[in-house]
Amino acid sequence: MAQKKGKLKISRAKRNNQTTNKMKKQGKLKLQRHRQKIQKQKEPVQTQPEYSSESESSSNEWADMLDEEEQQYIANRLAKQPQLLSNIPENEQENKRGSKRKRNKEKLPKPIRMADTNMSDSDSGAESDTDDSEVEEKYEKELSERPKKKMRPLLPIKTKDGVMERAEECDESESEHENDNHVQKQAEKTDEKTSDSGSDSGMEVSEDTSQPAEGDDEVTTVELLAARRDKLRHDKLRIGALCSSLLESPEKKLKNLFPILYLMEERLKDGALNLLSVRKLATVSAAEVFRDILPDYKIRHQDYADIKLKKDTLAMYKYEKELLEFYKRYLQRLEKAANVLRRKKGDNRKLDEPTKSLALVSIKCMAGLLVARPNFNYATNIAQSVIPFLDSREQAARQVVTDSCEQVFADDKKGEITLTIVRLINQLVKRRGERLDPAALDCLLSLRIQDVDLDKQADIQHKKRQEEKHKKRIVNLSKKEKKRAKKLKEVERELLETEAQENEASRKKQLTEVTKTVFHIYFRLLKTAPRSRLLGAALNGLAKFTHVINLEYYSDLVAILSRLLKDELIGHRERLLCVRTVLAVLSGAGDVLSVDPVHFHNHLYANTLHVHAGATHGDASIIVEAIWALCGRARRVSPAVLRAFSKRLVTVALQLQHNGALAALALLHHLTQQSKAVLSLFETDETVGSGRFDPTLPSPEHCNAHAASAYEACALRSHYHPTVRSAATALLARGSWPQELNKLTPMQIFSQYDGSQMSFKPPVPPPKPSAHPAKTKPAHAWAQPHLKAHCHDIEENVTMTFSENIVR
Repeated sequence: MAQKKGKLKISRAKRNNQTTNKMKKQGKLKLQRHRQKIQKQKEPVQTQPEYSSESESSSNEWADMLDEEEQQYIANRLAKQPQLLSNIPENEQENKRGSKRKRNKEKLPKPIRMADTNMSDSDSGAESDTDDSEVEEKYEKELSERPKKKMRPLLPIKTKDGVMERAEECDESESEHENDNHVQKQAEKTDEKTSDSGSDSGMEVSEDTSQPAEGDDEVTTVELLAARRDKLRHDKLRIGALCSSLLESPEKKLKNLFPILYLMEERLKDGALNLLSVRKLATVSAAEVFRDILPDYKIRHQDYADIKLKKDTLAMYKYEKELLEFYKRYLQRLEKAANVLRRKKGDNRKLDEPTKSLALVSIKCMAGLLVARPNFNYATNIAQSVIPFLDSREQAARQVVTDSCEQVFADDKKGEITLTIVRLINQLVKRRGERLDPAALDCLLSLRIQDVDLDKQADIQHKKRQEEKHKKRIVNLSKKEKKRAKKLKEVERELLETEAQENEASRKKQLTEVTKTVFHIYFRLLKTAPRSRLLGAALNGLAKFTHVINLEYYSDLVAILSRLLKDELIGHRERLLCVRTVLAVLSGAGDVLSVDPVHFHNHLYANTLHVHAGATHGDASIIVEAIWALCGRARRVSPAVLRAFSKRLVTVALQLQHNGALAALALLHHLTQQSKAVLSLFETDETVGSGRFDPTLPSPEHCNAHAASAYEACALRSHYHPTVRSAATALLARGSWPQELNKLTPMQIFSQYDGSQMSFKPPVPPPKPSAHPAKTKPAHAWAQPHLKAHCHDIEENVTMTFSENIVR
């Protein structure tokens, strides 16, 4: 059967769309605009007429187009109800009269407009006009008496017909109340902004971001303090709860670091300033948390995208990755807060105390993390951020960084972080030059490089011999033995890594690099800035580490120091440091040099008496160290020089503080044990030798010290310090040295008995309470007891004589 041909069946919507598109192409489609609908409106809104800017001539033309009856009607309506013109400006009433007539004509009700049609009955038309006018008057009167209602716009909604605007009626009282509330909120916001702007200028009270209670126009200082106390208490509890839960299970509660780091920010999300105390508390708390949860080893991550891992391994990998990310963010915040103290050249602005205190807290946290985890990730970054503060203007910041560097040097076993810090100090010296603070180099004195030997030639030759022997042995080995030896080396290396221990050769290599860098710093200062204030720091370092200097540099170093000693522009203290450094060099490996230290001895002997218990007491330690170095080579020094220095020591002990006097007596005791010529100072004969001792001569060899005696030790037996008295008594009696000083060097005695820290050694015992209460003395008392007895005897004699006369 043949199929019937006909039109295809389509839906009604599709057919309508086709018709619409066809009419649109032909231009016959009339688009309907969306009408604005107003909901919740009981009565239509009275829209005020719009007034155009037509001229007076155009208004007259509109007036000519109206009939006389229409003009008369409009005039009558305006005469009865003048409020119809209340919304029209006075200067535009005359100009807009024509347009008003036209609008009033259009607003006429239907019976009035019907008056223009061709009606046969004129009377009926007149009656209808009068009735309609009365109805209009009544309607207009009701509209004028009706209270006006205001419309409040609402949010528009979207329907299938388009976007529909909405509005609702509101009373005038409600709108005024809303406006007042809006104005009050704006005023409160401005008050908050003004209070926040001055938060850091003074007390921390102004940092409070809490809003005052509703209805209060003014906020007192007591209320601000109370609000700040409440907020601080709340944040303390919050930080404490977050940290405690994090320490209980770091793998699960690592997200707690988010709010802690958020509280370190200067501004919160709402734009208000954060309390300075809260920021400090969050900073310190985060530092303590990281100290506890960070491992001692460095985390190294690889790309495990193409590798299937176990569930526990993957969880550990994610935990370590998130931990590193939080640690990085924390260090960035610390660096941002601490960099306030790093001033550019010419910036002399004075920082406010809150900002300065927060910067110091940040520096302490970074330095503490460097000390606690020197082998963890970002340790090098922390060192780069902290080392520049060695030259800071704030003494507290310099001291914190110096102490942390000394602690790192003392605890470092690998030498990597030590080498990093020393190189950073070297860069700081290059960049700052003579402007660098001498205290920046004090931390280098605590380096542990005493056992480093820079003479590598013998070690290199020994290593070559060992390698040749090993090579011969490998040649004779079979392939199987070679593979076995190779695997054994790999296993040993892995064992060392798991035990977190470095090879001794690797550690020595690191220390050798450290030593090279340190002496590079000192020698550069001697060459480029010999008259700067950094010369003392360089000489201190050379005197301490002189035993690790190569022998080939000794002669050049002594020549440079002798030239500096003759320079008159160098200070007194720096000259003493030069002498101490040369004597330290000669007392060690430099003893093989053919150097005559006569002028160094003369300078030390002549300037020893300039040190006293006043302003120059700090130089007493230099004198003690220099003479101690002299004692190290006492066998190569003439007896006359040793007697002269011994006499000078016992003399200077009278004008030093008790720690300096004890150090001088300890040196004298050491010299008496090394040389018999020094014992002649304690001879009791009136004439010890020929000639006369002259202490004013600058040369210790020509002052006739053999004719001197140590009579000053007798005065030291009456010293205020008990240990000085016992030491002086032991020297004079040639008895046993005090036990508390027996195992201490003179430098240790000088530092341990130092009273600058307001401590007295041995401690002074408190006074013992008396057994019987003290009797009160009478108002008059006898100055001499024997005079009192003499007076009593005379009084008794007079009394007896008087009584005998009466009896007679």
